[in-house]
Amino acid sequence: MNYRALLPAGVAAAGLAAVVVGIHTELLHFRPMYDSTIVTGWGRDLNHEERLLARLSGLALVGALASARWRRAAVLPLAVGGIVLFYVGRAVSYYLTPELYTGLPVAGGTTGRRVFGAEPYLLALGALLFVGAAVLGYRQAGLSATGPDPDHDATEQSVGTGTDPSQ
Repeated sequence: MNYRALLPAGVAAAGLAAVVVGIHTELLHFRPMYDSTIVTGWGRDLNHEERLLARLSGLALVGALASARWRRAAVLPLAVGGIVLFYVGRAVSYYLTPELYTGLPVAGGTTGRRVFGAEPYLLALGALLFVGAAVLGYRQAGLSATGPDPDHDATEQSVGTGTDPSQ
């Protein structure tokens, strides 16, 4: 069995894991300036967009698995990677304000600041892994369907067999 054909599925599975962990973390944190507290979203309900991203990520994994057999199936993880990157860009651009990463006064005399959480970074990583799985799936399906066997060199097969007309 050619285990290299499963490489796109492995990359897409890593992308799925990054997206699932990313949607369970917070997009924005408000943390005190003197402390680095981290608040995660584990245990809260996911919104519609986060559930959609999880389902699309599963579809990207199925597409990466199918790209081992059908070259055109590699379009699915590529499209999902584009959708996830668009979501990240839209979410980050919405919160890019002058108050981000600057001190804000809080009642009691302390200062805090709003910072991005792990969600946009993990989702961008997952999207890039989906795009990588699509490229790997497209290239590997093309090699196995149209090209020579990558384990054997084409020049080794014709040397010394007596079938070459130039001999």
